[in-house]
Amino acid sequence: MGGDTRRMSAERKSLRQLAGRSAAWSTLDVVIGRFGQFAQGVIVARIVAPKQFGVFAIALVVHTVVVNISELGVSAALIRDDPQRTRSTAPTVATISLITGLVLGGLVAALSPVFASGLGSARAAAPIAVMALNLPLAGITAVPGALLRRDFRMDRIFYADIANMLVSGVIVVVLALDGWGAMAFAWSWVAGQVVTAVILLLYKRGRFLPGWSRLEARRLLSFGLPIAGANLLAFLTLNVDYIVVGRTLGAEALGLYMLAFNISGWPLNVFGAVIRSVSLPSFSRLQLDGEEMPKHFLSALRVIAGVTLPICLIIGGLARPAVIALYGPRWTPAASALIGLSVLGAGRILLELSGDFLVSLGRPRGVMVAQIPWLLALTGILVLIAPRYGIRGVGFGQAFVVVCIMGPIYLILLRRVGVRTSEVLRGLRPAVLWGVLAAVTAWAVSSRIGEPFLACAAGGTAGLVVMAVPFAGTLARRASVLTTRRRTRASASPVAPPGANPADTPAQAHVMVDPPGPLLDQQTTSVAQEAL
Repeated sequence: MGGDTRRMSAERKSLRQLAGRSAAWSTLDVVIGRFGQFAQGVIVARIVAPKQFGVFAIALVVHTVVVNISELGVSAALIRDDPQRTRSTAPTVATISLITGLVLGGLVAALSPVFASGLGSARAAAPIAVMALNLPLAGITAVPGALLRRDFRMDRIFYADIANMLVSGVIVVVLALDGWGAMAFAWSWVAGQVVTAVILLLYKRGRFLPGWSRLEARRLLSFGLPIAGANLLAFLTLNVDYIVVGRTLGAEALGLYMLAFNISGWPLNVFGAVIRSVSLPSFSRLQLDGEEMPKHFLSALRVIAGVTLPICLIIGGLARPAVIALYGPRWTPAASALIGLSVLGAGRILLELSGDFLVSLGRPRGVMVAQIPWLLALTGILVLIAPRYGIRGVGFGQAFVVVCIMGPIYLILLRRVGVRTSEVLRGLRPAVLWGVLAAVTAWAVSSRIGEPFLACAAGGTAGLVVMAVPFAGTLARRASVLTTRRRTRASASPVAPPGANPADTPAQAHVMVDPPGPLLDQQTTSVAQEAL
C-alpha cells in the first residue's frame, strides 16, 4: 500500500514537472506569437479597409468551421491513450484525418461561390477556395500534433508556431501593400500552414503511415464524433455572429465587428492557449484520483478566473481609446461592440476549461449537447438585435447568452460529475467583483484623458493595480516561503569546529534538507500547473 502511494506521488510530481515545462513553452509561444500577430494586425489594419476585413472574415468563417471537424475528432483519442496503444491507433487516425481533409477541402473549394453568396459577399469565393488548401494539411499533421501535446512537447509546437507567424506575417504585409486585399490574408494562412506541417512532421515519434483497423476505427469514431460534433456546434456558435452581421449589416460592418471580436479574444488567445496545452492532458492523467477530481478542477478555476476575468473586463473598459490608439480613427465604431464582447471573452475561457475537464472524464457528449442551446439562443437573439442596434447590440447579445444561458448549463454538467454549484460560484465571486472594479477604474481614468495612447496607459495601469490587490497576500506569503527555505538551506550546511579538517565533515550532512527547485522554474510555472 505504501509503495503504491509513493508511486502515485512520484507520478504526480513528474506530471507537475511535465506540465510546468509544457506550460512554460506554451507561455513563450503565446507571448511571442500573439505579440507578432498583434503587430501584424495593427500594420495590416492601417493598409486594408474595413470592408476587406469583412470579406476575409466570411472566408474565415467557412475555414474555421470546417477545419475543426476535418479529422472527425479522432486525434483527441491519442492524447488520452497510453503510449503503447498509440502504435495500433495512430495509423488509423492518420488515415481518417487524411481522407476527411482531402474530401472536405475539395468540397469547400467547389462550393466556395455558394458559401460566399450565402454569407453575404460574393467576393469571398476566391479566399474561401484558397483557404480550402489548409484542410488536407491539417489532416496530415493531426497525428504528430496530437502526440506532441500528449507528450508535453510544446517546444516543437513553439518552433512551428513562430515559423508560421514569421512566414505568414511577411506574406500578408507584402501582398496587402500590393493591393491584394482579402486574398493577402488567405494566401498568408496557407503559407503559414505549409511551414507548420513541415516542422510537425519532423517529429519522429509522430510519423505514422496511414493504416486501417476496423476495431480501432470503431473505437476512435465512437470517441471522436461527439467531439467533432461539439467542435462543429461550438465554432458555428462562435461564428454565427459573423454570419448574421455579414448578411444583415454588410461587409464593412462585419470588418469592424471582426476587429472588435479579435481584440476581445486577446486574453483567450494568450491564456487559453496555455490552458489548453496542459488542461486536457493533465486532467486525463489525474483521472485515477477519482473523488479528488472536482478539487483539482475548482483549484484550476479559481486561479484562472482570478487572472483572466479582470483582464477581459479591463479591455472592455478601455474599448474606445484602445481601438483608436492601435488601429486609427476609421476603426472607432468597433469599440461599441468590444464592451459586450469582453464579457464573452472571459466566459469562453472558463467554459473551455470546463469543457476540457468534462472531456477528460469521458463526457464529450455533454459538451456537444451544450452547444445546441448556445447556438439556437445566440442565433435568435442576434437576428432580433442586429438590424436595430448594430454591432453594439450584437456584442451585448453575446454577453447575455454566455452569462445567463451557457453559465447555468455548464453548472448543471459540472454538478453531474461531482462539482457543486455553490463551490463554483464561491470560487468565481472574487474574480467577478475585482474584475468589475478594475474595469470601472480603467474606464474612469481613461475617460478623463483625451490622448488615446495616454488614456490606455493610464487606465490600463490603474485597472491592473486594482486587479492585483487580491493577489498581494499570496505574493507576500510566497516571498516569505522562499526566504525561509533559503535560510533553512543555508543553516543545513555543516560548520566545521575550530581546527577540524573540512574533509572530516560527514557527507550525509549535505543532504539533510532537500534544496528548493530552481527559481526559474518557480517563476515560469503557469496558472494551470498551480491549479494542479
